[in-house]
Amino acid sequence: MIVLNISKSGTIKCEMSDGRLGYTYKSGYVRVSCKDQPYFRRRGAKLYQINKKIKNITTDDSKIFDYYYTRELVSNQLDQLQMLHAFDLKNCQTK
Repeated sequence: MIVLNISKSGTIKCEMSDGRLGYTYKSGYVRVSCKDQPYFRRRGAKLYQINKKIKNITTDDSKIFDYYYTRELVSNQLDQLQMLHAFDLKNCQTK
């Protein structure tokens, strides 16, 4: 994993071992580009989040259960880079 640049807003852009791009944002999100995804002209590369999902369950008086997912945000950028590096070691190594 190689750090390519740091933007003015604090976003860190990294190149993973298999050529994908990884991003860490000040908001707490960590994203990785898809494998073999062509670059789209208007929208850019497609990214997916690697933050942990948390399942939230809501109940009301009629005992109907409803749930939704939120992401665990990581505020420390060092922890974000460690998360991205662990993802690189687990999923991006060439075999």
